[in-house]
Amino acid sequence: MLLNAIELEQFRNLTSARLEFVDGLNLLVGANGAGKTTVLEAIHLLARGKSFRSSRPVNVVQKGKGLLRARAEVRSREGIRHTLGIEKPVVGPRRLRLDGEASKSAATLAAYLPIQLLLPSVGDFVFGGPGTRREFIDWGLFHVKQNYVETARRYRKLLKQRNAWLRQAGTVQTEEDPWLALITETGHLINELREEYLKDFAHHFSWVLERLDSKLSCHFEYNVGGYEKNLADTRKKMTEALQREVKLGSTQLGPHRADLIIRMDEASASETASRGQGKAIASAAALAQASLMADKHQRPSLVLIDDIGAEFDSEHRVNLLQVLAGIGSQVVATATESLPEALSVLSADRIRVFHVEQGTVNVLKFD
Repeated sequence: MLLNAIELEQFRNLTSARLEFVDGLNLLVGANGAGKTTVLEAIHLLARGKSFRSSRPVNVVQKGKGLLRARAEVRSREGIRHTLGIEKPVVGPRRLRLDGEASKSAATLAAYLPIQLLLPSVGDFVFGGPGTRREFIDWGLFHVKQNYVETARRYRKLLKQRNAWLRQAGTVQTEEDPWLALITETGHLINELREEYLKDFAHHFSWVLERLDSKLSCHFEYNVGGYEKNLADTRKKMTEALQREVKLGSTQLGPHRADLIIRMDEASASETASRGQGKAIASAAALAQASLMADKHQRPSLVLIDDIGAEFDSEHRVNLLQVLAGIGSQVVATATESLPEALSVLSADRIRVFHVEQGTVNVLKFD
């Protein structure tokens, strides 16, 4: 889906705004604190049901107001249009809408607006904890495997139930574990789906990284969270670990403990990469996910880039824009000033510049 337009009301420092986007590069320029990142945040809220800056609604809703609203119009390459909406009060549950009808699940809206996010903190993908990398894999799978959401939901439910049982079990006999068969069967399926996805992802990642920074080379290894290769061996291992898990009160093996190991020359990238290299690797991963979705599943991604001017020098900005153009991704990016080098990659009619100042947004002529 492509993002045609977004309307905001009472969102941080933007009282109201409507932005209509082109299919190529949409650049939000203005001074720091003007409200540029707020637009990215609003798109993320619609696509993921949450802000990437704060989990507290009071920090997202404009000061003195009771709620915020965001509404977007999206369309497919074939011209089919949908509207997505969210209303988030300071107190109380959020309200979601799809094509004017109430929607209970943020995942329903997310399916219509696949996004990739490049924030100044993008390097956390390399240097941060495994949860960030697991979420990355699962976000890709959400968009390309229809049964994955239900499988992951089932595993989370089983994990919660088993952990509750472990906390209450005290000293138990091995054969008394009522959750072993179900949780391991579901856990193996999740690992299989993740590994299958990563095989496809690896080819796109190599292609993107070569174009972003030809001097860099790295590869991924999926750590299965302590599971064995076959189901019987995994169950045996978990049976042997049961008494320890009872003492800890939680399940210690499974895809919820998995990780995506990033290696440079066989060494861990988290320990050997520079901050700049980590940023390049993480950016390549996000764009590779967009490339995979566009190539194999005909699902173009919307790429959100915060502070593109500061995060990438001129050469790397050109490389980045060339990759994005090659993938066919729509881009919404922020910067303190226009990017003249964009014209070396995109035609003027595929670039739109918005000037953000003191909570207002105006379209500028790009030259």
